[in-house]
Amino acid sequence: MKKLIALSMCFVIILCFAFAGTIEEADMYYKYGLFDKAKEGYISIILTGKDTDKAAAYYQLGSIVYAENDLELALDTWKTLIEKYPKSSYASMVTDRISVLAEVVGESTSKAIDNAVANSYIKNGDFWSSGKSSRYSIDSSWIDNVDAAIKWYDKVIKEYPKSDAAEKAYVEKIRTILGWKESGKYGSSYGIKASYTKYMPVLLETFTAFNNDFPESTSLQAIRYQIAQVYWDNKDWANTRKWLKEIITVAGSNDSFYKDLAERRLQKVEY
Repeated sequence: MKKLIALSMCFVIILCFAFAGTIEEADMYYKYGLFDKAKEGYISIILTGKDTDKAAAYYQLGSIVYAENDLELALDTWKTLIEKYPKSSYASMVTDRISVLAEVVGESTSKAIDNAVANSYIKNGDFWSSGKSSRYSIDSSWIDNVDAAIKWYDKVIKEYPKSDAAEKAYVEKIRTILGWKESGKYGSSYGIKASYTKYMPVLLETFTAFNNDFPESTSLQAIRYQIAQVYWDNKDWANTRKWLKEIITVAGSNDSFYKDLAERRLQKVEY
């Protein structure tokens, strides 16, 4: 009987290893947005997979729950990664970010309080202060919003070079530089809408870097048109034509929305 039980346990262990997913499989689920299956894959690797893949699995698992806004679980997952695999490259990637994430978690924590009595006291307090905000307010007056935003986009571009996150950071940085205007008679303007001479060179430099890092990005044509439009708004007809023609050249023989739009705008540039 003991031999039978032992054999059964061995069989179960063999099955676990046989059906443990690979890191490549889990990464594919992650890449295509199948996050639940990706999490199952990474957890399977952590429990029964190769030791050489476990650090990567912890890192990716933390990345998923972070993207899902479960900051506490992301923090716990990455702390476990550092504890179990301190010499791995993945541990190095998150070590410097643990303190930053801990600050965010400190503001948004929803962890249950074990002491039921203390929790009831807090609920009583919450009843009387129900009008309070769950987020801290920040007075950003006299702070350069555009430069502050650019600082954080640049951190992504530098620390996660040529990643999906870096591509998104480039796009958001360019949108920030293009600027905006607050509604109302006394609304402030930002970015190029506030200072064409200050931010136009920054826009061109950022686009060049983006084009070099992500030459196949589907966002490039839209940004080229935005650059042409900025020149058009400022009555720089020569550069307007230059960027519109570049859109058409890049499109080649393929028909596209921005190629068609550029051709139509070229018919009437001056106004």
